[in-house]
Amino acid sequence: MPNLNNTTSITPPRFTFGVEIETSGIGYTPFGQKLASMGHKGFRSEYDGSSRVDAEIVTAVLTPCQTAWEFLQNLCAGINAIGRQDLGNVDRLVNSGCGLHIHIGNAPLNDGVDPDEFCRNSINYMETNGTRSGTGFYTDHADPMPIDFWKDIITRYSRHQNVASTMVAESRRQNRYCSPIGGSMLSRLEAAGTNDENELKEVLRRTPMGGKFSSVTLETWGNGTVEFRQHQGTTDAVKIRKWVEFIMNALAHSYDNRFDVQDGSRLITTPTPTDPFRRNSRVGVQYNMMRVDGGATTRDIMAATGCGETRVRASVSEIRNRVGDAAVVTHTQQANGGRYGDGTDLARYEVLRETSSQASGMSLMTENRRGIDSLFAGLSDEDFEWWQDRIAELA
Repeated sequence: MPNLNNTTSITPPRFTFGVEIETSGIGYTPFGQKLASMGHKGFRSEYDGSSRVDAEIVTAVLTPCQTAWEFLQNLCAGINAIGRQDLGNVDRLVNSGCGLHIHIGNAPLNDGVDPDEFCRNSINYMETNGTRSGTGFYTDHADPMPIDFWKDIITRYSRHQNVASTMVAESRRQNRYCSPIGGSMLSRLEAAGTNDENELKEVLRRTPMGGKFSSVTLETWGNGTVEFRQHQGTTDAVKIRKWVEFIMNALAHSYDNRFDVQDGSRLITTPTPTDPFRRNSRVGVQYNMMRVDGGATTRDIMAATGCGETRVRASVSEIRNRVGDAAVVTHTQQANGGRYGDGTDLARYEVLRETSSQASGMSLMTENRRGIDSLFAGLSDEDFEWWQDRIAELA
């Protein structure tokens, strides 16, 4: 892992999310009216278009914080109260055709935005305007995260699609409205470019239903979100929160452990590899001689390897190609205090033990430095155990 020497503090991004809760048994218009009459706000009750879904409860844009969790808990309590009153049983609110869709904002909040205040403003905005966004609403957001970042998230999901499927109800494992994206789609995802979202979109459209009907989709990118569609329908606030936090953890792990993130004031220090060549090969011996303080002279390397000057200099070029120009330093005879004499004895070649760079932007780490791609990576022990219990229950 690189050593990050910060000259300024960089706050990890805080992503936003919205929830869509599909229900059955009560029409979307009366459902919305009943919730509003109970004093709930910051939601919209919509027509879904599916024959097995009668209402879709769409929340305001939220971000993980106490205000968001209390809002979801209260909203779900209201939904369930209506279910008991009108249907006689909360379980009748959800059938196997219902899903839970989570929209993650493709642009995180700006540094310094208070999450609780943001949620309160967003809830009030939706109540007043009947929509999640509007002119000026996204001034709280930074620029969208690069496509490379979202490609990593979706590719990780695809690599572990079988694991993700054990975390949801059987009805959502081979569901045409949230088709799995494993198998042949993975190689297409890995080969897709990252200049814009369109190439990834095309890969994710390769489902029986086409369009947005993959377990993760970029079809809502134009509205500022990436949609996770696979979870089964639920009106349980705890299950909704756990799924949101699971997705948010996947994002945090990619950001913290799979990408180099620089803002122009960060110095990234990276060690050079200890054995990039076979240890006892001639170039391997030369590399290790050069990777000490002050390096080694051409004469020293010739004596140790049995190679002539031309071969030694060719190996220096090979080493540069392997570890980068910045990692290989030539100490000239003038730099070593000699004005005259043979460069064979006075010039030295050195491989630095570590190199430093200062830049801005995000880039995927090289494979040997990158954090593991498991969807459980970074998850707390408590949440890991919660999900293992759910997997066993669903099995």
